[in-house]
Amino acid sequence: MQEKVLGAEDLHPGHVPETESPNHLWNFVSQPEPLTLPDFDRVTPELVMDALARAITFQEQSIDAILENSEPADFNNTTLAIDAARSLVFRLQPFIRLYESSLWSDAVESMATDAAAVLTRAELDVFLNAELFARLESVSTAALNPEDARHHDLMVADFAHAGARLTEDNQERVAAFAEEISALETEFGQCVLAETQESAVHIPHGSELSLKGLSDAKLGTVESHAAQRGLTGALITLESTTQQPITSDLDDPETRTAVFHASTNRGARGTETDTRGVVSDLTALRAGLAGLMGYKSYKDYVISQQDAGNGENATALVVDLLEPALAQLESELDTIRTTYQPQRLEAEDVAYYLKRYKQDTYQLGSVAEYFDLWKVFNDGVLFAASQLYGVRFERTDETAWHPEVVVYRAFDGDRPLGVICVDPFARSSKRGGAWMDQLVSPGRVSGLGPVISLTMNIPKPAAGEPALLSLDNVRTLFHEFGHVLHGLFANSTYETRSGTSVPRDYVEFPSQLNEMWALHPQVLPHYAVHVHTGEPIPDELVERIKKSQAFGQGFATVEYLAAALLDLSWHSLEPGEQVESVLDFESDVLSGTGFNPLVPPRYRTPYFQHTFALGYSAGYYSYLWSEKLAAYVTEWFNSKGGLNPDAGDAFRTAVLAPGYSTDPGETIVDFFGEQPGVEPLLRRRGLPDNQPEVADGSPEVDGDLVEGAD
Repeated sequence: MQEKVLGAEDLHPGHVPETESPNHLWNFVSQPEPLTLPDFDRVTPELVMDALARAITFQEQSIDAILENSEPADFNNTTLAIDAARSLVFRLQPFIRLYESSLWSDAVESMATDAAAVLTRAELDVFLNAELFARLESVSTAALNPEDARHHDLMVADFAHAGARLTEDNQERVAAFAEEISALETEFGQCVLAETQESAVHIPHGSELSLKGLSDAKLGTVESHAAQRGLTGALITLESTTQQPITSDLDDPETRTAVFHASTNRGARGTETDTRGVVSDLTALRAGLAGLMGYKSYKDYVISQQDAGNGENATALVVDLLEPALAQLESELDTIRTTYQPQRLEAEDVAYYLKRYKQDTYQLGSVAEYFDLWKVFNDGVLFAASQLYGVRFERTDETAWHPEVVVYRAFDGDRPLGVICVDPFARSSKRGGAWMDQLVSPGRVSGLGPVISLTMNIPKPAAGEPALLSLDNVRTLFHEFGHVLHGLFANSTYETRSGTSVPRDYVEFPSQLNEMWALHPQVLPHYAVHVHTGEPIPDELVERIKKSQAFGQGFATVEYLAAALLDLSWHSLEPGEQVESVLDFESDVLSGTGFNPLVPPRYRTPYFQHTFALGYSAGYYSYLWSEKLAAYVTEWFNSKGGLNPDAGDAFRTAVLAPGYSTDPGETIVDFFGEQPGVEPLLRRRGLPDNQPEVADGSPEVDGDLVEGAD
């Protein structure tokens, strides 16, 4: 990174609004200091909106200055000037997302609604400015270096994708569609948060519902949840997915049913926060927007800018895995029926019997007692990254947006590399799930380094108890840190193309790749020790865990594929189509494709936040598209001896660091010499595969490479 950090006055000669009253967040984004965090105690929702208003003013005045420039358009006075004009709005957006996702309150809800409308209008004011687009298109790229030329071409494509080539009348219609879509997406997210909180299952003392099967630690957690709401007994709060992890421990089928129904009925209870009407309107509007843009469906409109290229390619990958996944599922269900001969086997029972079979067959016991949160993170996640990529991490006593957030600093030798904020525990002000965000995106033009958040929703343990992770949570922690590494290693000229600012169906690749280290023999012994005895996890238990993970992959793959297909189907509507009965549409899609009703989608339509609120519209398939790459590269790393720093350095430099400053598909082929096929993915998921082992088509890296694998 260059030493000088560019503030707003450096970015463009446009006027920077004066600070009429103290606004710490505005100062933070307009006069940034490298690798710092804002003082969140000095930021309120009102000041977020004030900072946004100032950023919009800066953008408007800067765009006016570009258009008033009488000199011929060139890369500096037009392309880079547009970048600079939008820079402060760009820098504010992750903080708006942070408040909306992790610091929810009535005031934040109002701010998020207002901000979404302002941001949509601000983006359209730039992208649909005909005079600005004409100036941008006139810029010659003949003398530019490849990264600058690509940046310019991508900006032109962004304008065109937003509707810059449309007639003025159609641009007005696009703006109206986009603003209404944005409002509905915000409304959907707010409704699902309310529905999830209100649908928690209260089990008072003396209830007929039993909590038998829960460990003492989990009992303590659900009892503390009840106490926090002033209730007696236990309160089972819901996670974002259809299947609730806690049901796999509950021996009482009626309790499983109560929790399952609470989960699956979210958004379809006929309350004020029912989302079915939002889904109906939102999908119709998206289809109409796609039609204006000249596409048959919103699916085709969105995927035209993704690595998959078009909707047919995305759908084909889902279909390719469906048959082997359903075959594996049937085998798993037959095993359950034969082994346990259950009196009933409903959708809420399958995960319970899958886990029971694993426990009975592989004798896993209380395996979570080997996975203490901070031991896993420090001696597992950070250890693997240090060994593979040569990065050093230091925990600090810095404060962030909540007392539970832990801040780390990363170093390349003695060179500061980035800041990582870990927010691990579930709380009522936080949406469900796990995610990473670039609070500050790095770039050589700005001189800024990455400031990154890693958020999970691990149940907070009772006071004095350790935070124990399930195997799924261990994998998720490694997964999210893969995103962190992608952002941490960013080495791009422009903030908007750095790190994780890549196509949706490529962004999950580094995270899914990083999952490979969770149970890797070079990593696991460093962190998997018993929380009470300090004894390392036995080798034979590790082998049983690995064998057990293959059982249930049919179930996991089918529930994912069902959600991916729902997403693609909702966005296959043609302009003018609108679905009135949301649940009937969902049922028809799943039954018509041959899905087993015993395995509902990972997310049902009324609470499918990925596709209706979180930017994965027509993009939930992307996890699978990315996993195809991750499976291939996992085999490549193992062929190089696992934690091989030479292989890690080569991969980091060639694949992770460029972000979107190079074409992802070309980057993969250039480095590995081929485009990965589906066979490694089938092997990764333990699905039927009659293909031979892939040959090692790996590039050369400097240094001695250790032979051997997993």
